[in-house]
Amino acid sequence: MMTAIASILVFSLLVLVHEYGHFRAAKKAGIKIFEFAIGMGPVIHTWQKNENETKYSLRLLPIGGFVSMEGEDDSDSDMSSESNYNNKTPWQRFKVIIAGPMMNFLLAIFIYILISAIYGNAGTTIDILDENSELYKAGVRTEDKILSVNNDKVYIWDDLIYQITNDEKPYSVEIERNGETLEFDVNQYYRKLIGISFISENEKFTNEVNVPQNGSAAYDAGMRTGDVIMKINGENVRDAYEIKDEISSSQSNTLNVEINREGEVLNYDIELKNSLSLGFNTKIEKSLVTGVVSSVYKTGYYIKLMFGFIGKLVTGQINSDAVGGPVQVVSMIGESARMGMYSLLNLAAFISINLGFMNLLPIPALDGSKALFIIIEKIRGKRIPVEKEAYVHFAGFVILMGLMIVITYKDVVKLFG
Repeated sequence: MMTAIASILVFSLLVLVHEYGHFRAAKKAGIKIFEFAIGMGPVIHTWQKNENETKYSLRLLPIGGFVSMEGEDDSDSDMSSESNYNNKTPWQRFKVIIAGPMMNFLLAIFIYILISAIYGNAGTTIDILDENSELYKAGVRTEDKILSVNNDKVYIWDDLIYQITNDEKPYSVEIERNGETLEFDVNQYYRKLIGISFISENEKFTNEVNVPQNGSAAYDAGMRTGDVIMKINGENVRDAYEIKDEISSSQSNTLNVEINREGEVLNYDIELKNSLSLGFNTKIEKSLVTGVVSSVYKTGYYIKLMFGFIGKLVTGQINSDAVGGPVQVVSMIGESARMGMYSLLNLAAFISINLGFMNLLPIPALDGSKALFIIIEKIRGKRIPVEKEAYVHFAGFVILMGLMIVITYKDVVKLFG
């Protein structure tokens, strides 16, 4: 139930903001809006001031939405009407098209600012450092501020961990200590892990766990999200820190874990995996300026990562199994909701960036393709016939639906596999 509610709320918010961007830009350009719909499929409820005003509708399936404008993808519309989409200048139409994705980026920035105001931002000043880590052995200490990794400047936690873990090779870090700049060469640090994270309660990590489905030894052994770890190798554990200590001090490659699942006590033998780890946490910073700047930076940073992901996907460096669909997203939202509001807000911001980015790709039927047609029109001095453009977008829509079915099928196989 929590997964369903969280998913509906997240999807509805992202679609509402995206379509509102198109809606406001179209209204500002003087384009007539027939309908503003949230969701797809059968209509649940509609409201309209009068017949000449926009109809607002809520539909059954919370998987999308649309803004129906006069003249858009309609060659038979009244071309003499001043409120017709096709009678607007290329620049006006371009602004209407990109307004949706831009609103998704702005929403992500707003969510990150909200997260910053409530929880603060993880910066690059080391707060907790594992003395067994390679970073500590190299000479880095708590209170050191990491300035760069492999000569690439880092500004926030996300940037920092990406630079360190992007390539499983030794790396160099430049730090600032008491006004002095120092540089260290660091080997990658590996820890024994079983593939779990911990659910927080009152800002403290408990012994209740979140168990991701992909690549988790705990999941493969039989553990599930919501399990409460009671013992490890026969030793009682009360919170996340004691669990981590027991795992890291294990002398065997197999870990016996006793869990409580809704009153039932179960035991699992889990194979430990050596996994790349950071071995440190950074200080939380709270300030309005830091919050705003880091939120804008983080949004741009993730957009940059998505360009890199698309490039690797096209060149075959990443296979199609890395691409997820609605089922996987719903699963991720459910896991984040169980982990707490912080995780859910972060995921909502990331999905919003992803939605905006994907819509700007020049794929027929998406906003990016429509914007591309307008750019081509501006370059060649005349518009491509509306009916021909409509055919391209319709064909793209059919192909996208086919791909969505394939991806959804693969998601279901992963979920129940």
